[in-house]
Amino acid sequence: MKRFTKKLIAFLGIFAVLLLTFDLLSATERFRGVFAALTDSSDYEEGAEREVAAYLAKSRTPGSYTKLLVGDSVCAQMTEAFYDCNQQYCLVGNNRALTMAGEYLLVKEFLETHENVSEVWLMAGPDLLQTSIDATYSYSYVVLPFLQADLLGELDEETAEEMEETFGSFFLKKPVAELIAGSAVNRKLYLNYVKEREEAAKKGKSGDDRTDGMSDLAERYLRKIYELCDTQGVACYLIPDPLADTPARRKQVEQIRQDFETRGLERLFPDYFSEITYYPADQFSDGIHFGRPYNTKEVYREKLRELYLDRGYLDGFQI
Repeated sequence: MKRFTKKLIAFLGIFAVLLLTFDLLSATERFRGVFAALTDSSDYEEGAEREVAAYLAKSRTPGSYTKLLVGDSVCAQMTEAFYDCNQQYCLVGNNRALTMAGEYLLVKEFLETHENVSEVWLMAGPDLLQTSIDATYSYSYVVLPFLQADLLGELDEETAEEMEETFGSFFLKKPVAELIAGSAVNRKLYLNYVKEREEAAKKGKSGDDRTDGMSDLAERYLRKIYELCDTQGVACYLIPDPLADTPARRKQVEQIRQDFETRGLERLFPDYFSEITYYPADQFSDGIHFGRPYNTKEVYREKLRELYLDRGYLDGFQI
């Protein structure tokens, strides 16, 4: 029996060493792709961090820009083709997975690295106004990139508590996060665990936990963006994405509008809902982004003029 126990302990020790070696190799540049392919983890590689790092680089690189246009993926789709012809505007269309907290950090970095800033424009659709910290996207789009940029500590206490509740405080420590970020295998194992835990928690709750109005996080950071601009004498504007004309979209917008007013945000951004424009649903590929043949530079030029420039918004924006 003692001999068997010793063999079992030796076997488990060897097995643990092999697992550790496997894990460490999966985080090395040479073997990362190989292990990702072998474990069907390629979809979990570090694309999100590179994406957010590019947004940060645009925001924080010193230059002569005096205006910032920041917003979700519809903002990115409609404006990125005009990046080179705009000398006043820094264009940082991004992804709603950053949440409004990420938008706040991009604005903050821009204001800290640019002089004589006069305007900040935030282009946002209803989905961004509802987005909060979640198990699906927030670790890759908020925690990892802003932790690596030493900006995660700039978020408020409520956000820190939300992230700790969702991901666990241990996994918000930089060395641990870097170990997860460096390996698609680690990321897949950890994120799937977090999603399963979140789903289990939702099943354990009684009633419908779905939020029809704004998220608390979106409200907090909309206010922070406005206040940050206001304290520096910078005008701050919230303008809407163009939306697909569907009953579901109109219902969603009305629910958010009511919540927006209840929270008192119409005093800061009085024209947001009155300026929403709906287009036929067949112009959109996924209900959010324009699809063929409406996703061309010429069409974007027409829509930017119709939606914003002709209404007195985005003064000086070149198309």
